[in-house]
Amino acid sequence: MTRPLLAGFLLSLISTTLFAQGKDMGPAGQYYGQPKKLGAKFQFAPGPKEGGCKEVEWGTDPAGRTEFVRDEYVILERAVYLKCQDIKLTADKATYNFKTHDAVAEGHVVIDQGPVRLTGDRAVFNLDSKTGTLFNATGAMAPDMYFTGEKIEKTGDQSYRLVNGIMTSCDIDRPSWSFHLASADITLDDYAHMRGVSFRAHDIPLLYTPRLVWPTKRDRSRGFLLPRINFSDTFGTRLETAYFMPFGDSVDATASLDLSEKSYNGGGVNVRYRPSENVTQGDFDAYTVHDVEADAQQWKYSYRHAQDNLPGGFRAVVDIEDFSNLDFFRRFSRDARLHTLSQIYSSAYLTKNQPTYSLNILADRRDIVSFASIDPKEPPDRQRFEQFPSLQFRTYPNRIANTPLYFSLESSASHLRTSGLITGPEANYYRADIFPTLSLQLRTPSWLSIRPQISARQTYYSASLDEASANNPFGSNLVAVDEAVRRFYAQGQVEVVGPSFSKIFNRAVGGFARFKHVIEPRVRYLYTTEVNDQNRIIRFDTVDTPFLPIVRHSVEYSLTQRLIGREQGPNASAREVLSFSVRQSVALGNEFTNATGGNLPGTVPPGQENKFTPLTASLHANPYQSITFDASATYGNVSHQFDQTSISANLLGTGKRADKYLSFTYFASYKQPGQTFDGSSSQIRLNTGSSLLRDRIRADVQLNYDAKKGKFLEQRYLVGGTASCYGIAFEFRRYLVFIPQEDVENSFGISVSLKNVGTFGTN
Repeated sequence: MTRPLLAGFLLSLISTTLFAQGKDMGPAGQYYGQPKKLGAKFQFAPGPKEGGCKEVEWGTDPAGRTEFVRDEYVILERAVYLKCQDIKLTADKATYNFKTHDAVAEGHVVIDQGPVRLTGDRAVFNLDSKTGTLFNATGAMAPDMYFTGEKIEKTGDQSYRLVNGIMTSCDIDRPSWSFHLASADITLDDYAHMRGVSFRAHDIPLLYTPRLVWPTKRDRSRGFLLPRINFSDTFGTRLETAYFMPFGDSVDATASLDLSEKSYNGGGVNVRYRPSENVTQGDFDAYTVHDVEADAQQWKYSYRHAQDNLPGGFRAVVDIEDFSNLDFFRRFSRDARLHTLSQIYSSAYLTKNQPTYSLNILADRRDIVSFASIDPKEPPDRQRFEQFPSLQFRTYPNRIANTPLYFSLESSASHLRTSGLITGPEANYYRADIFPTLSLQLRTPSWLSIRPQISARQTYYSASLDEASANNPFGSNLVAVDEAVRRFYAQGQVEVVGPSFSKIFNRAVGGFARFKHVIEPRVRYLYTTEVNDQNRIIRFDTVDTPFLPIVRHSVEYSLTQRLIGREQGPNASAREVLSFSVRQSVALGNEFTNATGGNLPGTVPPGQENKFTPLTASLHANPYQSITFDASATYGNVSHQFDQTSISANLLGTGKRADKYLSFTYFASYKQPGQTFDGSSSQIRLNTGSSLLRDRIRADVQLNYDAKKGKFLEQRYLVGGTASCYGIAFEFRRYLVFIPQEDVENSFGISVSLKNVGTFGTN
């Protein structure tokens, strides 16, 4: 399909029923796309009350003149008014016929009926039938839709006719945008049939259509959404259309059809429902598109449902999603989330949360998706982990009678399945796990806390790794066998916080009345018993590889300094302004390795062993509510260098500067000495935005830069603004695509929003 044909098809669609739709502008979208004080789609006034006007109240200004003519009609002058039911007519001069109920009004004529006000130079109006004509008329309909016309006829209880008119939501004298109409027949709570329609920006005609049908229903109405055009070098120019269908007050559906000049044609459906107040979410979305390169249909779908107040106090949540080929949709879709999506997670669960316990019945599926596909026609490899289902019961720490002992419990019974693994194993088995914990809260001074704790874990597996795989549990081509394993281990730990030292400084600085400096040492001793058959365990989640390291004896110690400030003012509160901490762990038995110490602060480099984990330092600063700064560094006692560093800062505007923000992140990891493979990386991310020119224009920038390679991974620039009746935004995006090879993609878009009309533009 050629581009001229697309343009022609677009014009033909515009002459059909149209509806409003929005546009996703990414993280900065809150500032774009909608005019200020945007109301709902405009509505015409409800029809007149039944029965007509039999009794009319009329009068003039006290200084006005009243003249009767043979008891048939009356001539009124100066501040004239006529009232009947919900109709009120005012004018400079009027003649009212008592028999026919006709009124002829001249000079500053105003007719009010409900939320609609009509004004004109002259009017002929029947107060009984509530029909008539205003000449050189203007009018207003709630919310904020204005119109003018050579004449406006009220032709029936629920029908109007506008001749040589203008409709807009802007200032009627100098509208920023407007529809110029040759004529329009309008039926309340139905449709407006417009002819000879010219859309203008100020006085410049931009679009003409011989016919336009627009819904005037107070409820949602079916019809075509405003179409969009998407430009892409890879997939060609694409026209995106959609048709909206409401089904009562609680269900609606939107069917979409996309036409591409390169035959990447697609379509889909979106269904939303809210049948009761307990259903807080109900959305189904499915889409399919023809992949010309692979000569196949690619698809994606998602379904989300959330419901409260189920029998027994349960809450239900369903959240599922899947793609036929995630690599394809990373390139085809403008959803930035897909470019960083490393796993596809779907779940459905029933949950009951009480102050002392929680109960969950869970079924989920987690697909770990490879970012590298050798053949772009084939989907990337997946590693699938499934629970069908898992029963989970947890009790929170509860005090035992009047003793200082507290008991807590974690337990689960699950049917697990792993498949599609590159390294294996393929397994379908059952697991039961129980993990009770008993802790003691000792009475100590306020500057000291001592908390001993013991726990035990018993886990049953109906399958395990074979002997060859058990000898190399982190290798490739692992094999599972139907041999049950019962794993048990116990842990004991003592955590000591303190003695803490503090000093108060009664000095007012930067909005704070005084400060408190706290020095807090912390030590945790951990002992773990022998873990039987750990190498035979099929790794599925943290139950199989606990967060606590599998090291017989270890001590973790840290030193933290905090600066707490109390703000000035009668109702001021205290908060942490600055903190700095250093921490490390030491093995008292077997040395740490990358496998056993990788979940501790810092990591032990692969293939190395050491009594100590790297030393980690962290800094957090929050001098003002709108400013945060974080920095961390890991120093390797084996590498004798910094292994990792990171810096992040956030600045949020407040008060008159609430529209400004700045977010900066830097992360770097460094090559280990003696290693041939260079796994180092260095990336910078910057997001910033602000209003300019006295809030008339807004600009936002989003950058992701690979400092090691010296390349921008993504650049996104947005410029736009909003006024009282319209909004406009421009976007330029430049990003790297890694499949099938590293390449640069450019895209641009424009979005225009008209108050009470909708949003349209390109993607």
